[in-house]
Amino acid sequence: MAVDSKIRGDEGENFVNEIAYKSFFKYWCYPGPRYENGDKKEICDLLIVFNDVCIIFSVKNYEFKGNHLRYFNNTIEKAIRQLNGAYKTLFKKENVEIKHPDRYIEEFPKNQIKKIFKIIINLGEGVDFYDITRTQSNSNFITIFDKETFQTIAEELNTVPDFIDYLEKRELLFKNKTVQVISPAFPKDLNENDNKYLKKAVENSIKIIGTEKDLLAYFFTNTRSFPKIISDNIEKNYIVIDIESAWETFKSSPNAIKKEFANSSSYFVDELVMNEILNREEPLMEEIAKELLSLNRLQRRAVGISFEEFFDDIRNANEGMIKRRFTEHGNLALVFFNFFPQWGEDSLLRMFDLIFETFAFHYQYRHQTFILIGVSSDPYFIIQMHKNYGKFDAEDEEIIKANIKELGWFTEYNEQIRNVDEFPE
Repeated sequence: MAVDSKIRGDEGENFVNEIAYKSFFKYWCYPGPRYENGDKKEICDLLIVFNDVCIIFSVKNYEFKGNHLRYFNNTIEKAIRQLNGAYKTLFKKENVEIKHPDRYIEEFPKNQIKKIFKIIINLGEGVDFYDITRTQSNSNFITIFDKETFQTIAEELNTVPDFIDYLEKRELLFKNKTVQVISPAFPKDLNENDNKYLKKAVENSIKIIGTEKDLLAYFFTNTRSFPKIISDNIEKNYIVIDIESAWETFKSSPNAIKKEFANSSSYFVDELVMNEILNREEPLMEEIAKELLSLNRLQRRAVGISFEEFFDDIRNANEGMIKRRFTEHGNLALVFFNFFPQWGEDSLLRMFDLIFETFAFHYQYRHQTFILIGVSSDPYFIIQMHKNYGKFDAEDEEIIKANIKELGWFTEYNEQIRNVDEFPE
């Protein structure tokens, strides 16, 4: 029995890990991290640490045998205790060391963490209803996903910024509420304990007939917000909404199909990070990866489209002609430029300096970070980053102005502002 339970547990954790690796990059995922400089015990089932975000997962893979109350006690209640224990270890103890499977032991960066999320993933199937949230007495909020929900949300919101946006808006809407998803095939002959559980949870509750995937469909079609029937009535003591089959309707719609096709351009950023940046041992590669992966899927689509147009341009350009392509997202500026194999290292480095200096000056230092991507026609990529740079002094600015004039840059420069819609026409 214990062996079977461990096998199910391992299978469940592997299932969740593989989805997380694919959606959020294995580089930021710590499967089953242990308290390396403490009791050596496993802290949680999965930990994701990206910039100032920490996501703590507890994964339960118990078989549902018809008794909802017993099943919830064996899954949700145990998982909550595990999550609370993980939080105490990570954030209440000093200098906790953990290990990524592909790296050396490192200290958990608790002082850089500003956003903490606790998630239970319940992989057992066949339940007729379940809570999708839990707000504890200390106002700590816990997200609860079933197997299908986690897989769908992680695949559809497959960047850390998009995933966090969903979690934050979900918490803001559902905190201090009892929120339950109820199967449309809900049986009428529930046992006494199940009836008591549902009736006890009526006050200050939201009951959703359908699945959380149906809720996700409304989130997409309502410009990344939840159904107005919930948000407009959130102060009411009891809400029931029926959104059965909304997900299937959305996924088969022309908008969803066009969105999926358009997003193919966005994976240029993911592949650049995975295949080029994180595979190099050059300085700042991890920081560059973090900057690029801080872009959401829509922003990555804009970058990908910009690169595709730029690369077509340089392949058709006259030999020796320098092309540049600029794009910005908040405080981040990206500049693509082409270089040629016959250039020596000194010439290439000088071009990087020229690109950075001229664009930083032209935009009057309004960007906190510049990422410069040199591209050959192969293509081969050379990447640099300038972050938190200072303003050039007056003498240097005069030199930069002279360089701009000599090169003829920005004389007929039309800034391209690309608006990318989630659902393209």
